[in-house]
Amino acid sequence: MFARVSRYRGDGDRLLEGFADVSGPLESIDGFSHAYFMVDRASGKGVSITIWDSEEALNASAAKADELRSQGAQAGGAQIESVESYEIGMTVGTPS
Repeated sequence: MFARVSRYRGDGDRLLEGFADVSGPLESIDGFSHAYFMVDRASGKGVSITIWDSEEALNASAAKADELRSQGAQAGGAQIESVESYEIGMTVGTPS
């Protein structure tokens, strides 16, 4: 499995609303597994982690993910600070 980690800065509540707006289209991308959207309301920082079934799915999703990330950030009044990809080398517990 592979992950794309994006970091944002903006208003935490608005950022979560922006993430909610793009979650449906995100779920329809081939190879998408699940995602986490986290905010620190005090600092205005946000992080999204999207999980993909394979490196091929991660790479194939890049253009659509860029579009959705930009839409979510704009709707949330946030700026995208970074986007990075990782191979998931180990998991502990069951994602929920």
